[in-house]
Amino acid sequence: MTLAIGVITLTRDRLDYTQHCFEKLHEFAGCDFDHFVVDQGSQDGTREWLRSYNGIKSLTTLDQNIGVCRALNFVIKQAFIVDDYDVVVKFDNDCELTQPNTLRDVADLTHEGGCILSPRILGLRNPPQAVRELRVGDETILDVPQIGGIFMAVPGWVYGEFRYNESNPLYGRDDVDICHWWRMQGGTCGYVKRLEAWHYRTTDGQHDDYDWYFERRVAEGGPA
Repeated sequence: MTLAIGVITLTRDRLDYTQHCFEKLHEFAGCDFDHFVVDQGSQDGTREWLRSYNGIKSLTTLDQNIGVCRALNFVIKQAFIVDDYDVVVKFDNDCELTQPNTLRDVADLTHEGGCILSPRILGLRNPPQAVRELRVGDETILDVPQIGGIFMAVPGWVYGEFRYNESNPLYGRDDVDICHWWRMQGGTCGYVKRLEAWHYRTTDGQHDDYDWYFERRVAEGGPA
């Protein structure tokens, strides 16, 4: 069965990260997908590059940062009809895929197991710890209370019922809220043990590259 996969990416500056990670997404996806991008006020040439990039199905450029939750809801409500996609993947522009067929395999397992899944994300300062291991098909899943939003594959039907809380801060809590909601439905969130991806340049490396980016995020109420 060939799944219909929608991928959502939010961008704001750091053009070189977007260029690199989009290249790796296409190189290691292993399947077709529709890519929906919302740029939130980039000032470094990102918007111009996105307009010229031919790998995007739908591009929205905003004049300012409206926050993660509002932007995700915008895509869900405006950019596509939920029923069109078996799996929807939030893919950050600092997620670096490194293994063949990563998008395909995670989407297949998400659809087969009815889980919210991600490859293991390397390069984090404090990665979530697994509470158990379970099997979906031939794969081992590391069950964690909450996975991050760097790469998050969700059964498409979920967005027929779930919306992100737009009263949340501009940064964060989108992953907290959907994982909590999913677990309240009896669902599982986890990492596919066999697959890995990188928080590009690692969290520490990103601070070295773009200290101003994190200073701005803190000023806008986000994490350091």
